[in-house]
Amino acid sequence: MASQIDTAGLDEAYPVPGVDNDSQGFRDNFTNIKDNLDFAKSEITDLQTNTAKTNENTDFNNNDISRANFIQTTEEVYISSSITNSQNLSFTNGSYQTVGVTGSDSITLSLADWPTSGKLGKIRLIVTGDGSNTTPITWSTTGGGTIRYDTNFPAPFEVTSETQPKVVDFWTDSAGTVVYAHYIGQFTS
Repeated sequence: MASQIDTAGLDEAYPVPGVDNDSQGFRDNFTNIKDNLDFAKSEITDLQTNTAKTNENTDFNNNDISRANFIQTTEEVYISSSITNSQNLSFTNGSYQTVGVTGSDSITLSLADWPTSGKLGKIRLIVTGDGSNTTPITWSTTGGGTIRYDTNFPAPFEVTSETQPKVVDFWTDSAGTVVYAHYIGQFTS
């Protein structure tokens, strides 16, 4: 965005020293200064509203970021513990989520709120049990999508251990119409 600030209309040589100067020159310079301050205020407000900050969260509003080099970046961990009933797991909670299930009743975990078609959305899910019950988990995706499981995906998917999580990756590029599921494995304590 090009700046609207234009100093060409300012007469730097005005007023002329030792001469009776016409007041119109003062008014013209003050008008140009005021207009440029208004432009500057508008542009600074736009920068404060629409640019990334280092001191607050930034929403890039689905705009592309390219040619970036990330060093020492992290991902937020979203924790859902003590799940006893079927519920949605939302992509909007982040790409790394932990789920602690309790009880012996079957629970359906539905993958929800995927990004629009043509955008890749991924969730790595860490699943633990309560340590005393075996909880069967059924997977689904909201909106009637299909889940395609890798050949090593456990069937049935059951969780018991509180200290040995099972790790699963889910991803889609079709807004959840087709979701791929890859069983990473169970990790020992």
